[in-house]
Amino acid sequence: AAVASNHAELGPLVEKFNVPYSCISHEGQTRQQHEEQLAGFIEKHAPEYLVLAKYMRILSPWFVRRFPNRIINIHHSFLPAFAGAKPYEQAFQRGVKVIGATAHFVTEELDQGPIIVQEVLPVDHTHTPRDLAQAGRDVEKIALARALRLVFEDRVMLCGNRTVIFD
Repeated sequence: AAVASNHAELGPLVEKFNVPYSCISHEGQTRQQHEEQLAGFIEKHAPEYLVLAKYMRILSPWFVRRFPNRIINIHHSFLPAFAGAKPYEQAFQRGVKVIGATAHFVTEELDQGPIIVQEVLPVDHTHTPRDLAQAGRDVEKIALARALRLVFEDRVMLCGNRTVIFD
């Protein structure tokens, strides 16, 4: 296991667990440079899977192809609804009655990969976009934790753009 992040504040927390850590900032670099640096870190530590958590950047197709079926993302909506940026604002504008989070494998198409786990939470007209985002954080944590457990226990099988989950 290893952690690469563009959030420097994670360093002390990760290092408490004796996990290799590197802060790889994208600032002042091209996307290509940033992803090459990230790929180098990944290849050095050779993790079985890559988990994108709070990683708010779109990966280049070459990067996704370099690590096929190994990148897991948590998206803060019930995909395929509200893909991309600002899903809680989109959900608010549409007056949704549930919000959700989706853990999925990353493909070259943004937020379109095979779904591993989805979690939902009922909401109503009194919720602001900020309320939705705050409530959604808990749903995201649950969805990501469930997805990682399933994947790490080899209970997920990819079948085209779908998954089969073994109980």
